[in-house]
Amino acid sequence: MPPRITVICPTYNRSKAILSTLESVRAQRMRDWELLVVSDASDDDTDAVVAGAAAQDSRIRLLRTRRFGSQSGPTNIALDEARGEFIAYLDHDDLWEPGHLAGMWEAFEGGARWVATRARKMTEAGTVTSTAHPLSLVWHPEIQLMSPLFENSCAGHAAGLAQRVGGWRESPVGLEDWDLWLRFADAGERCTTLLDRTVTLLDDPRTRTHSLERQFTQEIARFETPRAARAAYRALSDARLQARELAATRLDLLEWYGRLAERGELVLPRGWQGGTGALEAAVEDALGVGGTVWKGLAIVDRGTHVSLCVPLSTMTAEHADRYTRCFRATMRHQMAFLEDVLPDGSVLR
Repeated sequence: MPPRITVICPTYNRSKAILSTLESVRAQRMRDWELLVVSDASDDDTDAVVAGAAAQDSRIRLLRTRRFGSQSGPTNIALDEARGEFIAYLDHDDLWEPGHLAGMWEAFEGGARWVATRARKMTEAGTVTSTAHPLSLVWHPEIQLMSPLFENSCAGHAAGLAQRVGGWRESPVGLEDWDLWLRFADAGERCTTLLDRTVTLLDDPRTRTHSLERQFTQEIARFETPRAARAAYRALSDARLQARELAATRLDLLEWYGRLAERGELVLPRGWQGGTGALEAAVEDALGVGGTVWKGLAIVDRGTHVSLCVPLSTMTAEHADRYTRCFRATMRHQMAFLEDVLPDGSVLR
């Protein structure tokens, strides 16, 4: 009989370091799985290491592809080879807790078609650098548009769903997972999220995630001269405005989540305590005591005008445009903050 879940793990030149990832799958309490490890034309001993693991456990299978240079091509090949009723993803340097697949399977049995769980980030030395805030597991299509929410090692879905929305798309910009989740949401799929932390993501500045360029932007304001744009940059970067900017962000998030909750559209993660009434406390806790005053600002000379922009981590210009339009429509307090700080008529609506 085919396995219930196919686990897809693309890899490139991971060598023996991949063994801990493979062992985290073998240690799952839910045993009915197959693991497809897809080598992106590795030119070290990775294939031999995986083949050795497969010789010890017949549920592990090695696939080898031509060199793609990203996870999308190998993952699409593995999707066509998958025999499971559901698909789960695992990066070659991440780890699962023993209950990860069991939690997903319980959600799938309950009717979910797309599931994501909670993660923490850890260095190779074992130092935990962050844990996903519970608010990041609160889901809605608009929230998915504005944030990637979860990485692929946290996610799983019904077999065939990825192919129905066009598969994993290749792009030098990266962000393949956020792009796929957004297309799921656009196709009408709803994500079931789990509050249990079952994933450990490698936090390492040498990984591809840290080296990708952000090619698209959210345009905030336009000016006739670089001098005027630089003055606006200095104004928004003034640390004395931090409290006001944070207050505007807090009000926007409370109103945004509140509207979605009132409409009954907000998906709360399984394990969430306090229902929608706990959202305000979650927002307050997520914002914490710190804040940013439009960090990462960029000045872009477009020939006919000079723009003040925020770089966005989106794969496509179309996604960046949708992000910008959603921000302007929903974040009215931050828009008012910008209009108060910047010269009249410069802020884009």
